[in-house]
Amino acid sequence: MTGELRYLYAVARANAAGAIAGASLRGIEGGPVEVIVEGALLGATSIVPVEAYEEQPLNERLQDLEWLAPRAAAHQEVNGRLLDLAGAVIPLAFGAIYRGTDGVRDLLRTRATEFADRLRAVDGRAEWIVSIEREGSEALEGDAVRVLDAEIAAAAPGRAFLLRKRRDEVARDERRMRDVAVAEEARATIEAIAERVYREPLIEDPTAAAVARFSVLANRDREVELGDVVRRLGATGTSAGYRVRLSGPWPAYRFGGLPSDRVASA
Repeated sequence: MTGELRYLYAVARANAAGAIAGASLRGIEGGPVEVIVEGALLGATSIVPVEAYEEQPLNERLQDLEWLAPRAAAHQEVNGRLLDLAGAVIPLAFGAIYRGTDGVRDLLRTRATEFADRLRAVDGRAEWIVSIEREGSEALEGDAVRVLDAEIAAAAPGRAFLLRKRRDEVARDERRMRDVAVAEEARATIEAIAERVYREPLIEDPTAAAVARFSVLANRDREVELGDVVRRLGATGTSAGYRVRLSGPWPAYRFGGLPSDRVASA
């Protein structure tokens, strides 16, 4: 099937159409971001080439990180600007493709009540990401590991081998306990000022630096306070040896966003 394909970034209230159109945004593949208004809603879109964004070629390209990374960054950048311009947006995940303006209008019309409810839920709010990573294994070693290090240094080769295996087990246990303590402290502290907090699942890998990642929904007027809280988290004794970072504000992907539709027909 051929025809114009529209990449949909986000849905917002129609009264933001002028501000978005006047911002001259450029989106995926460098195309201009255009507003499609239907009733009280708008869709922020750009035209993308059929040969790359039809369902089959798009699904293949999504496995190519070199192709995907700059386009995902452009998607994120457009939605960040839309949040500033519209105040409240419903962001879509990467790869929401519709067949022409009619496909976008049909979406806005058939889901108008749902979109209005979602926009009210995120009005005046944004999403931030709090990530926690280990800075180095040495900084996380406790007294038990240091005692074993001393014993290993003084031991005969055979005993030293067994002690090193024991050291690895103790170090893993200590690291696991520290990870849990840091993550729990961060969640409790963030929840005190956030409306909602969601801990993102991470792949289980004891060698990975990532310890925890939280998506945080909060009022925009608490942005400075949230930044101060995260900086204080990074300075506590519990978090020594860890890096605590804050990014955002972003549209509420976790708390108000929609999954993408690969190629939705009109």
